[in-house]
Amino acid sequence: ANIFTGGLEAGTNAQTGNLVLGAEADYESLRLNASQSTFLPYPCCIGTGFVIDQSLKTRWLFTARPRAGYATGRMLVYATGGLAVTRVDYEEVFTDTYADAYESGSFDKSKAGWVGGLGAAYQLPDSHWSVKGEYLYTDFGRTTITSNNLTAYRPRQAFPSSVFTHSMA
Repeated sequence: ANIFTGGLEAGTNAQTGNLVLGAEADYESLRLNASQSTFLPYPCCIGTGFVIDQSLKTRWLFTARPRAGYATGRMLVYATGGLAVTRVDYEEVFTDTYADAYESGSFDKSKAGWVGGLGAAYQLPDSHWSVKGEYLYTDFGRTTITSNNLTAYRPRQAFPSSVFTHSMA
């Protein structure tokens, strides 16, 4: 998978003693491109098999989340979690060498999920600005679609009663 991320963030904190409570929102360019191709032989027919090609892309990530942490000096260590939203572009193609079969399924839609993580921030001297590093985990759940666009043989024949289920987690 090829991944690039970077973006803008805004937030605020309130501190009582060493306890810090805050909120932040960010919008990031998240350039995720992943693909996979799998070949499996048909056990019935030597020399034949099928291929499943899958690809996944996303271009951005938005999060809105509260955070809670412990401050000492200029350093803040915190945990965060909340809402995550992205747009997912998924495509799958099934082909085979037995009957020249072809089937595909795809979706391209925005998905909401959750995000959680840990981080540390350092306040720059004589400033309201800080630098930070954090680890975030996102989960957008499972998306499942079905298709019935299988074709095979020459000349092409449609098999609309053959339903395929595509799932991405």
